[in-house]
Amino acid sequence: FGSSHWLPSSPGGSGPPSAGPTPARRSRRPLSGGGSWAPGCPPLAAMLPQVGGGAPRTSENEALIESSFRRLVASIEAEREKLRQTWQSIDEQTKVTSAELEKFRQDTEEECYAERLSVENEWKRLDRLREKMSVLYPNERGELLEINCSGRIFSLPKGALCCIEGSVLNHMFSDAFAHDIPRDPKGRFFLDFNPSCFAILAEYLQRAQERADVRPPAVPPALQQSMDIMAEALNLQVFLRPNCIQRKHSTSLRVSGNTIESTHQGWQIIAAEDPLPLSGSSYYEVRVVANPDSLRGGLAIGICGHRPTEKEIFKIAMPDAVWYVSNNGLVAGKQDDKSVVATENLQKKVQFKTDSTIGVKHDISSRSIRFFVNRISIGACTLNLDLLESFQVLYPVFGLYVAGQILQVDFAAVSPSAAKGGAVSGERHAA
Repeated sequence: FGSSHWLPSSPGGSGPPSAGPTPARRSRRPLSGGGSWAPGCPPLAAMLPQVGGGAPRTSENEALIESSFRRLVASIEAEREKLRQTWQSIDEQTKVTSAELEKFRQDTEEECYAERLSVENEWKRLDRLREKMSVLYPNERGELLEINCSGRIFSLPKGALCCIEGSVLNHMFSDAFAHDIPRDPKGRFFLDFNPSCFAILAEYLQRAQERADVRPPAVPPALQQSMDIMAEALNLQVFLRPNCIQRKHSTSLRVSGNTIESTHQGWQIIAAEDPLPLSGSSYYEVRVVANPDSLRGGLAIGICGHRPTEKEIFKIAMPDAVWYVSNNGLVAGKQDDKSVVATENLQKKVQFKTDSTIGVKHDISSRSIRFFVNRISIGACTLNLDLLESFQVLYPVFGLYVAGQILQVDFAAVSPSAAKGGAVSGERHAA
């Protein structure tokens, strides 16, 4: 229906203007375009359901929405109830777990207390046993012990034997073990050590009774090997002290702990404070912290039969020294036109670069010196047996030529033979 079509209106209604009255004609009103329905026509709301619209469809949608909403509310309530039950379950489990933990804590405390009492009782037992096994000092200070050391007789106060803590001497002459020590025909205790070395020990023990901070006497080079053997066998820690770089020296080198730094151009030689242990094979290691001119070859590491002094600290040519010089090779001393090295098979021109590691191993059985670079062997040399008198002791020595060179020495390093079960170090250890 358009605005140009008209429906008949009820009698008496108005219609379009005409020239004269028209009998039985009804007025027409437009269906759309702003017109209104004529009287007697069905209302528009009654016709909407016939074309898919109107209130019935709206009521149906509202019913669907309400149904969905009710299902959603029911689902939320169900989830809420599940959460409530879950929290209750967690709360119950927490209470049970707390009770179990509290019981476990109490049981643990009781066990720890009982174990602590057991440990304390064991310590008390060990203390009593140690008193029995050790020389009592100063209670037994006046008792003298007659000791026959390889034919030389010594008289020592029994209390002096405890001056070196942890030594075997402290236990050997205790009540628990004294009866196991061999005796000579006159009933004196017999010890099979170098008597000259035992004399050094006896002197130190007697002096240590009066002053606890007394330093051990110097060991002559000819006795060093025998002294090492006795010190390791008896666990004489004062004679087994860790090695270090020479404390007092006349060089221009800057020494801090076991770190050596060159400050001037020219050879500067420094040694270790103590020689390598000669009771067995030994090893020490050097890390090149800095070497500004590795091509120049001004860096030497080796061993020497004495500690260099006076003018010797400015040269590497010494009669009882064996060096490996960076970027050069082996440099050995000579005595009476004889080289102190009998044979050698070392590589030549090996450079001691920054961050490289140089190791030196002395094999006591073959009297050989083996050199390592980055823990890989570069060869070895054997000492001349005719000149072994010059090597009664072996001091680690270090020569620096270029300013700015820095070395870091490790006397406790383990030799690369560890994987083969033949590892050694440069430290002295108890047997």
